[in-house]
Amino acid sequence: MPSSRRLSAPKFEARWPAVVIWLCAWSLLWGLDGVLNLGNLALLLVLASAIAGVWLSAFASMGSSAIFVLMFNWFFVEPRYTFSVHLHQDLLLLVTMMGVSVVVSYLMARLRVLAELESQHAQAAEQLRELGEMLRETRDVMKQGELLRSALMQDTGCEVSVLLLTDALSKRVTPDSALIGSAKNQDTQGLWACVQQFGALGPGSGRHENQATVFLPLRGRTRAFGAVALHDAGLLPQHQRDALQEACDMLGLEMERAQTVQLAQQAKEDAQSQSLRNTLLTSISHDYRTPLANLMGAASVIHDQAARLSTDKVAALAQTVIDEAQHLNRMTTNTLQLARLDAAPLQIKKDWESLQEILGSVLAKARQRHPRREMAVVVPEGLPLIHCDAILLVQLFDNLIENAIKYSPDDTPIDIQVQAKSSGLEVRVMDQGVGIADAWKDKVFQAFERVHADTAQADATDATHLRRGMGVGLAVCKAIAKVHDAKLWVEDRQPQGAVMCLQLPVLQQPNVTMEA
Repeated sequence: MPSSRRLSAPKFEARWPAVVIWLCAWSLLWGLDGVLNLGNLALLLVLASAIAGVWLSAFASMGSSAIFVLMFNWFFVEPRYTFSVHLHQDLLLLVTMMGVSVVVSYLMARLRVLAELESQHAQAAEQLRELGEMLRETRDVMKQGELLRSALMQDTGCEVSVLLLTDALSKRVTPDSALIGSAKNQDTQGLWACVQQFGALGPGSGRHENQATVFLPLRGRTRAFGAVALHDAGLLPQHQRDALQEACDMLGLEMERAQTVQLAQQAKEDAQSQSLRNTLLTSISHDYRTPLANLMGAASVIHDQAARLSTDKVAALAQTVIDEAQHLNRMTTNTLQLARLDAAPLQIKKDWESLQEILGSVLAKARQRHPRREMAVVVPEGLPLIHCDAILLVQLFDNLIENAIKYSPDDTPIDIQVQAKSSGLEVRVMDQGVGIADAWKDKVFQAFERVHADTAQADATDATHLRRGMGVGLAVCKAIAKVHDAKLWVEDRQPQGAVMCLQLPVLQQPNVTMEA
């Protein structure tokens, strides 16, 4: 436990107050001799015995009381300076004095023992509470084991080894464990036996009493999550064993709680994963079917009726094939990229790149796909280089621009602005669409979440146009921003529209030395 004070039998080291009490009592006896009768003097001596018992052990208190009764007989009972007693009432008085003094002394000493033990129990409870708080504050199981080991070593003065089962998901005792502290082969076997038997071993446990090492399990409600070895501890007092076992059980229950949380989290993740797979399959079956049908329809018309179609009609159908194929390619690329970015660990290739060049490449492709769409770009001169994966950023900006085009009327421009701020480079992709309601500002960055036309913010736009796509484009943008330590959020544009804001960190570019 955190304090080094042990829960043990009380020690009566401060005996000088008892000596002072006795000296004062005998001074009063000598001073009041002849003033008070023998019975009153005897009461004074009994009172002194009771008070002195507060600072003496039971044995010392009873022994001193008996000695002082004999001295009282020697100095104050007639005939004085002998142990003889002439009067029967004096004999009865001495016997009563002896009995009362011994009993009162014993009771006072016993009361002190109980008070001291109660105080120690309260202190031990406080120490256990402090240990429990430290275990709860420390989530790492190895650090928790170190805390317990340190507390037990302070409390017992023995060398302590702690065996922790690190496989929190398994209910079986497996080799997946960690040992804190050193232990001999025999002690290691004892630790495992303690775990398997779910009970204490060694002196005072009723099992393997011949060993010098005490083994205590880290008990949860249903199983042991490890064990503790107290080397050369020998036979410990029962109350101390109970306190040590309670401290071990605290770690066992904390490990069980962590296991429960982990299992619950795993179950939640499995459910989410299953839900995600179901959503993905539903989205693929729904959103891939329409462009595939359009593509196949246009291709079939060209194949079957090419001779009867005009050149303009064939060109229009061919453009439909190209558009739908590009749309399918974009959905497939985003879906695969999202799966890649969600995989851990992810290694991306970063280099020092120009933001102007990245945006220029993205805008050139966007203008080819949408030649009639106006795109206004404002990029200041002298922007610092950014440390990034250029391919991923190209995909991020491409998705942001396509999203702005998709949710905007055909005759409205798309504005792109770059600003250099103290927090980094901020890129703003702005449209003049119907905007995004506050309730959707976080949802739009989640996979397979789309702003549907039946919501209030989308009533001015064609429903079929808004439902096009699986809702992974902005999720991919969010994932790409995350791996670049960038921030991505959405704001409202006045008087109408939405603004996709990306803040890229600016790092110090290392100095490059050119060799001759």
